[in-house]
Amino acid sequence: MADYLTITTASLRQLPFDFSGNVKRVTQAIEQAFKNGANILLMPELALTGYGCEDNFTFQEFHEATADALNKVIQATAELGKDHSPMVVSIGLPLLYPGGQVYNASAIISADGLQGFVCKQFLARNGLHYEPRWFEAWPRSRVIEHPHYHVPMGDLVVDCQGVRIGFETCEDSWISNRPGRDLYQRNVDIILNPSASHFASGKFDVREQFILEGSRAFGVAYAYANLNGTENGTSIFDAGCMIASEGRMVSYGDRFNCKDVLLNHAIVNISANRVTRITSSETIGGFKEELEINLPYTLTTQTPRWEQALQPAIANDLLNEFWDELSDDDRIHAEICYAIANGLWDWMLRTHTHGYIVSMSGGADSGLAATLVYLSHYLALHQLGAKDYRLALPQLWHQAIPEYGEEMGDYGHWLKQYVMPKVLICLYQGTDNSSDITFNAAQGVSENIGATYVHWNVQKIVDDYIHLVNQIYPKQPLNWDNDDIALQNIQARSRSPGVWMLANRENKLLIATSNLSESALGYATMDGDTSGVLSVVSGLSKTRIRKINHWLEKQGLPVEGHHGFHRLTIPAMGLINAQQPTAELRPVEQTDEEDLMPYIICDSIMQSYLVRQMWPKSILIDLLMQGHGEIYSLEKLGQFIERWFQLFCRNPWKRYGTRAGFHVEQISLDPKTFHRFPLLNASFAEPLAQMWEYIKEQQIQAEHAKCPK
Repeated sequence: MADYLTITTASLRQLPFDFSGNVKRVTQAIEQAFKNGANILLMPELALTGYGCEDNFTFQEFHEATADALNKVIQATAELGKDHSPMVVSIGLPLLYPGGQVYNASAIISADGLQGFVCKQFLARNGLHYEPRWFEAWPRSRVIEHPHYHVPMGDLVVDCQGVRIGFETCEDSWISNRPGRDLYQRNVDIILNPSASHFASGKFDVREQFILEGSRAFGVAYAYANLNGTENGTSIFDAGCMIASEGRMVSYGDRFNCKDVLLNHAIVNISANRVTRITSSETIGGFKEELEINLPYTLTTQTPRWEQALQPAIANDLLNEFWDELSDDDRIHAEICYAIANGLWDWMLRTHTHGYIVSMSGGADSGLAATLVYLSHYLALHQLGAKDYRLALPQLWHQAIPEYGEEMGDYGHWLKQYVMPKVLICLYQGTDNSSDITFNAAQGVSENIGATYVHWNVQKIVDDYIHLVNQIYPKQPLNWDNDDIALQNIQARSRSPGVWMLANRENKLLIATSNLSESALGYATMDGDTSGVLSVVSGLSKTRIRKINHWLEKQGLPVEGHHGFHRLTIPAMGLINAQQPTAELRPVEQTDEEDLMPYIICDSIMQSYLVRQMWPKSILIDLLMQGHGEIYSLEKLGQFIERWFQLFCRNPWKRYGTRAGFHVEQISLDPKTFHRFPLLNASFAEPLAQMWEYIKEQQIQAEHAKCPK
């Protein structure tokens, strides 16, 4: 048995129901891993079908197609492995037990065929996840024979002539009683973690922590593989494969990359990891032979040079020194921009459309949405290279866009001059209430990113609608004193038909521009700023959007170009950042925060409610602990909380009707995938009353403290 093994992880850009395409990418990963001399290849959870197949996971014909795809992978592995050293391949898939349940499983394959299935033990059921709807959890220490494939399935350890391999599948590793504890007792040398872990701000650090801790505590080499891309349209998988050994990270895979197949590898020292188990004071349990697959392979790798064995094999990606030196805010903003840009690339790629159109208001939301379209193409072009970038988007090249040539300067210059005018249209639609400030901001940002900028005025359309309604009420014509909401909303809605017509004419996807904070409070016009195919910034709070916009103006996104890493700034964002957020729908000066409340308070309440799952009184105490009581009185904070809950409970129907958007922050208000809330409800009347009783008690105590008897 060799001390050194080569572990390879593959991150795949899969698509639900694209069985032939998924098999092609899986096969590419297997072929490359064989050529690279890998001993073990780990591919992500449900990589064969895609994670987002939803209710089709229970369809009989879906499983027939899955079985056919698995057979093709088995045949390809046998063919590719003829002239190479033995390699153990793990590929995630939904596994049907004939006439029974469906399991989230990993197929263990070698050049000799299918060897068995390892099944997931803990199913994700929080946030975006509804795995128990489709899958059954596998009980620990149980193995049976699959009646169709005639191989073992269940809680298996793979033994390759003394090298022992165990599994934790995604959610398995996130719980306190993780299967890795049992695997330690079963003396495994390697733990493989096939995952489909969607991006959320700050989540990568948590993954890194449990991988490192798994390697250290269990005395193993720990490999983690994740999906890549936006396979179902809302969840963004950020790849980021990792391999840890001896309690330290030895290899990071690329993140947010547009390539279909990303391989990451590391050479690990099995004997060095065993030292942890040898010196442990804990007694290792006995092994049950029926819980193992014994493969007649000796996994070997060429003994590495001293430097190779000790130095981390860090991939040339974002997780290099440049990335590590970023501040916490820098990293959060950069991750969010990369994630959404990655999602936008997939939407254009997989809908075969000609790009995007944004109804530019000159405000923070539409400005960031348009900029993210630009970033999606900038990053894809640099990641793929000009040739593969063109091959990925054949729908664009009939529009007389010249091929890239070195005489055109760097990629960025070619992109702005020739591609972005075709990819993105920014449309400013003014009314009598619009200002030169927002007009100039919309134009400035559009030109800064190379988009086609057009503008028109919709006031006549607004006036025509007002005239039609006034004909019904000749004695009570519409006026701002009595019909404020109606007169504001008709302006927003009058902008929708024209931009939709332009989107249809150009075969482009219309971007909706409402954000997470507005979604909570219903501060968006249905069929106005909610119009579109994809709500690009709906997963971001207004506070976060404003921070990112300032950051893009002043500091910029860290990107890799021809000459290494540099900062890509959007200077025209300054025209947006100089303003207070405003809908510009009233004839008098108007700001969002005067209509609602300070966004920082709104977003703090939203965080307390959704993340900490608090009700009004607890949220009030939480706001005080955050220091907001130093700025606002207790009563004012109570008014903010009451208004937030009143608006939140009044507008769930709007959240049901908003467009699909990306899950980006830790929270979401999408009722179809994250926070389910009743359309009809009691508006938290009793919890709000309890909050006001608490405020009254605190005020009485404060008065007594000032004037003791």
